[in-house]
Amino acid sequence: MIDLGDAPWYITNDAVMGGLSQGKVQQAEQKVMFFGTISIENNGGFTSTFKPIKPLAKEITTIKLCVQGDGNDYQLRLKSRVMDFPLAYKVMLSTQAGQSLCYQFNLKDFTATHRGRAIDTAPVLLASSVSELGFLIANKQPNTFALEIQSIEFS
Repeated sequence: MIDLGDAPWYITNDAVMGGLSQGKVQQAEQKVMFFGTISIENNGGFTSTFKPIKPLAKEITTIKLCVQGDGNDYQLRLKSRVMDFPLAYKVMLSTQAGQSLCYQFNLKDFTATHRGRAIDTAPVLLASSVSELGFLIANKQPNTFALEIQSIEFS
């Protein structure tokens, strides 16, 4: 089980590209709330939160997480380095407003990306290469969002 409160979560908003979206994160009682507003002005439309994690055993093949969503789609992202090149491996996470749901994903089903572009030649994600985990919302629609992260477990 990943300790959701052991290391700080950080935010990356679309301001890195001139956008105006505002993501925030609050940690409390082993839950994390990722919330804010998405703006499409100035070519915006995304925000993300990540946290560093301790090295994972190479035998790990799945990730299970429980969240309470808001009806928006999110990306679950695992950051990795492959041959000293930074990649973010992603899988889509559809939520239902006000409902707590648990999901399980195989690491082999994650898609490698770099700065939003798919990297088709990247190798399959290995647990031992994961250094951070996080969530990104990039629906290119102006709205508010809130995702409560309740638990994350690798196995």
